[in-house]
Amino acid sequence: MHSVDVLRRVPPWIISTLVALLVWQLVATVGPAAESSIPTASEAVLALVRMLGEGATWLAVWETIQMAGLGFIIAVLIAIPVGVLIGLSSFAFRSTKFTFDFFKVIPPIVIIPITILVFGPSLQMGIFLVVFAIVFALAIQTAYGVRDVDPVLLETMRCYRQGVLRQIWYARLPSAGPFIAVGIRIAAAAALIVAVVAGLIGGAPGLGRELLLTQAGGQSDQTFAIVLLLGILGVLVSRGIGWAQRRVIFWTAS
Repeated sequence: MHSVDVLRRVPPWIISTLVALLVWQLVATVGPAAESSIPTASEAVLALVRMLGEGATWLAVWETIQMAGLGFIIAVLIAIPVGVLIGLSSFAFRSTKFTFDFFKVIPPIVIIPITILVFGPSLQMGIFLVVFAIVFALAIQTAYGVRDVDPVLLETMRCYRQGVLRQIWYARLPSAGPFIAVGIRIAAAAALIVAVVAGLIGGAPGLGRELLLTQAGGQSDQTFAIVLLLGILGVLVSRGIGWAQRRVIFWTAS
């Protein structure tokens, strides 16, 4: 009975992680993948521990976070004001929706050759790709939220002669908050992915380039270790954005 109580106190994510690692270990040891170059879970975890003791790994992590973070911040600072302005006007919303929808579905990977010509395989290239990947979707998401405001509330504020700025601050932005929050969570994950792709394909500094180099060098344990590290970073980013959302957009928290 005591062991059952102890097991119940273990966070579910730890149990699922251990099960996944165990399945990976078995498949790589005795399964069909045993004859391939896929490392076992223990080899990948040990490689990750060794890499975390090296300064080069932390430099690559910082470069990836820097690309994703700066691109994300620039995109947010552009997209939210632009989305608010577009959402305030029916004509602006209708006239720009097609253009924004067109650009937001273009994969950033297809413009990597152009960005390499302009910026070279640099940090600036990765930042530009991150901005391009998320700014259009976040702007149109904000515009949707601004236009989703309760018309009765707006009419009431107009009857009390509340100006446009007060309508934006007290009606439109609170209404758009959940839309913006969803857009930001998606954008944060996309920013990290694009930052990795910028290094993996475009040669920008960071974990993406390290992943490419270890794969080209046949260091499969380190390759999988970097994948594990990227997964950890992704979870931390997602949890961090969710934590901030519950405190800023608190009226939508369940």
